[in-house]
Amino acid sequence: MHLQSAAALLALLASACPHVTHAEQQGLRRKLAANDCTIMAVEALGLEEGEDPEMIVECELNPADADGVSGISLLLDANPAQLGALRQLISDGQVTPGHHKLNIVGAEIDDSAVHVPPGLDIASSVRQNVEKDGRRRLVDTIGNLNMLLVKVTDVGGLVYPDSATTMSDEVFGTGVDPVNLKSGLEECSWDKVTVVPGLSDPNEVATGVIEVDIGISFTNNTRGTIRNAITTAVQTKLGHSLPGPYDY
Repeated sequence: MHLQSAAALLALLASACPHVTHAEQQGLRRKLAANDCTIMAVEALGLEEGEDPEMIVECELNPADADGVSGISLLLDANPAQLGALRQLISDGQVTPGHHKLNIVGAEIDDSAVHVPPGLDIASSVRQNVEKDGRRRLVDTIGNLNMLLVKVTDVGGLVYPDSATTMSDEVFGTGVDPVNLKSGLEECSWDKVTVVPGLSDPNEVATGVIEVDIGISFTNNTRGTIRNAITTAVQTKLGHSLPGPYDY
């Protein structure tokens, strides 16, 4: 099963009131402005014998609920019955992450999660999500796939050691590496997919690669928080919302 989490990463919410301290703001809940969010899901690969990691369900917020930033996802905080129902709908193919929305009128959010009302009927609250231009938020399995690789440096200077040029070669085969992600995807698709590295954006420091800095640490933040911070930094650098022209 292909579960898409498009995008992205947690915006650091600025204090909206000078009388609220940072510590108070961390636990502060507020009502959703948009009353819905896009369902996202991640299914981790279990490496240990007998390990069956549980599907992680998140909500991608409407920009109105994320300081105007698109692509921001938070964990969905619901009771076991609600989460079980949603995971089953996803597993059965009745709900497609990245495509279906969840109506969550009355839900609250804070800096870590979307908190669903305990009485919400999940099955009756799901609806399809079609973008304003009529496109579905799904990646085609034939034709061109526009990809952007992001090299990230955290607040402490921690960064993947390879240069942007080497990373471009390893992923897109732009140098001397004949076996890479691009060649593998194209071969597995019987050449029905063509991976296009970047779009010659002026921010690219190597073919298909941009670099961003984030103001948080890789080592003491959750994966979701890091992803949201990267999404925000990438959108700021590119000057447009994600996914924009990119498929991955």
